[in-house]
Amino acid sequence: MRKEMNDIKILHLMKTLSNSDGIPNFPTYVPYLLKNKNYNINDVLVTNQLIHPNIGNIDNPPAIKIVQNDLAVIRELVRMKPDILVIYAHFGSPLAFFLLSLSKIMGVVTIAETDYNEYGLPRIQRSFRKTIRDILRWLLIYVELLLVDTVVAATNYELNVISRVRKLPENKCAIIPWGTNFDIKSENKLNYILTASRWWRDRKNLHTALRVFSEVIKEKECNFIIVGKFLTGFDNEFESMYDKEMTGEEYEAKIMGLIEDLGIKDHVEFTGVVSSEELQSLYRHARVYYMPTKFETFGGVFVEAMASGTPIVAMKNSAVQYVVQDGVTGFLRDTEEGQKEALMKLFSDEALYREMQANCLKAAERYKWDNVIKLWEGLIDELTE
Repeated sequence: MRKEMNDIKILHLMKTLSNSDGIPNFPTYVPYLLKNKNYNINDVLVTNQLIHPNIGNIDNPPAIKIVQNDLAVIRELVRMKPDILVIYAHFGSPLAFFLLSLSKIMGVVTIAETDYNEYGLPRIQRSFRKTIRDILRWLLIYVELLLVDTVVAATNYELNVISRVRKLPENKCAIIPWGTNFDIKSENKLNYILTASRWWRDRKNLHTALRVFSEVIKEKECNFIIVGKFLTGFDNEFESMYDKEMTGEEYEAKIMGLIEDLGIKDHVEFTGVVSSEELQSLYRHARVYYMPTKFETFGGVFVEAMASGTPIVAMKNSAVQYVVQDGVTGFLRDTEEGQKEALMKLFSDEALYREMQANCLKAAERYKWDNVIKLWEGLIDELTE
C-alpha cells in the first residue's frame, strides 16, 4: 500500500549544513523544504561541524542531530529504519558503502547526491600512495553505484562524469538542479562588473578575470566588484587538479600582487562576505556577471545572476555549459580575448543586452526552490509507490 506524504520517513546524511558565516549549503534546503511540505518524519544527520543555517522563514524545520562517528550514523539508520535514505557529500566514502549495503538488507530506498566532478576520476599521480588512493576510491564508487537506487545530479555534466565510472540506466538517474531563494527581478543597471564566490581559490580563476578586466577598462570605464573571501589553508581542489600544493593565503597574495602589477587597484573593490539582501542588490545592479571558473558541479552564482536579470560571461566547461545558455543568457568563451569581446558587447549592444536580460529572468524560473522541491517530491513519490 502506498504511504501518505506525512507517513514517509526520510533520513538525510550531510557533512555540514552551512559555512562558518551561516550561509546554507545547497543540500540543506532539501530537508528543510520537504519538512515544510508536510513530510513530517524528515531527520538530518550531520557528521561534521553543526552550524545552524540562516535559511529564512521555515515554519517547521527538520530534526537535526550531530553524529560523532560512522558507527553512530549506522546506529541511527538501524534505529530509525527510514523509508528513504538520502546521502549527500559522503558518496564514495567507506561510510556510504556500509550504509548502502545495510539499506539493501533493511529494504530502505537510497538516493545519492554525488557532487562528483572529472577531477575525482583516478589518474597516475606523482605520489604512488595518492594513485592507489584514487584507484581504491574509484572501485568504491563503482560498487556504490551498483548499490544505490537513484543517483541525483544537478546537471548532465555530473551524470556524464559518473558514466565514466559506471553507466547507469535512465531509471536510476534523476537531474534535479539546486535552487535559488533570490526574488526574480532586476533593477537599474550600474557601471560595474560583478563576480562572487563563497571561497576564492585557483579554481574560480579570478586571476584570469582580473587580466581580462584590465584590458576592458582600456576601452570602457567601469569597476569590478568582487564578493566573498579567500580560502584559508590547504586547497585540496588545486591538488586534485594539478597534483601540486597551494594554500588560500598563497592564492590571495598572488591576486593582490596581480592587481598591483596590472595597475587596476582603483577600479577593483573587495566587499568580503555580505548579507543576503546586499548580495541581491549587487547582482541586480550589476551590468554583467563575470566568472571564468575552471569547473563547477553546478554553479549557483550563475543562477543568482540570471534571477537578477544580469547577463553572464563565463567559460564553456563542466556544469557551466548546462546552466548558462551561450548567446541566450550570456556568453561562454574559453579565451581571454573572447571573454573581453563578450564583456564589451554587453556594454555596447543595448538591444542584445535587453534581450539577454529578459532571457535570464525567464530561465531563472526553473531554479526557484518551489519548483526544485517539486522535483524532489516527484522523485520521492515515484520511489515510494
